[in-house]
Amino acid sequence: MEIIVTRSRIAGTLPHYVYRALVPADKVAAERRALTGTVVGPKHVGRLPCVRISPLLAPDRYYAMPHAERAALASRIAALGRRIETLIIQASFPEMTAAFTPIVFQLDADPGDAFTWIDIDDLTAAFDRLEPRFADLTAFDLGLSQDAARCAA
Repeated sequence: MEIIVTRSRIAGTLPHYVYRALVPADKVAAERRALTGTVVGPKHVGRLPCVRISPLLAPDRYYAMPHAERAALASRIAALGRRIETLIIQASFPEMTAAFTPIVFQLDADPGDAFTWIDIDDLTAAFDRLEPRFADLTAFDLGLSQDAARCAA
């Protein structure tokens, strides 16, 4: 599965950045895309329609549950999604040192906008497969080859 990993500078006086890992919507099956919805990717990568990692991870049963019953599972899916996104971003951008990717990250230097494409294992409905390994999960477990790591910084 292809993922785009981006670093986008927020306008202002300090070097504040937003880091994201997104799956291009055209790489996701139409049925899953209809369930997850799409977001617009950053401007410097062409405003591609993308799918966020957390909704992509959700097991099929999640989408069949009544809305009121989703809460407990939704928080676990979101936590795993944040963990996976952080691993992917850290593999591509070594300056991202936070345990979980924050909404805004301040850097001492100003490296500018950047992006890279990476290939990893398919994450569609991968929650049940990956959640038991949450604490010990690594980028290698996601199928990210070590030679692809840190190519965007």
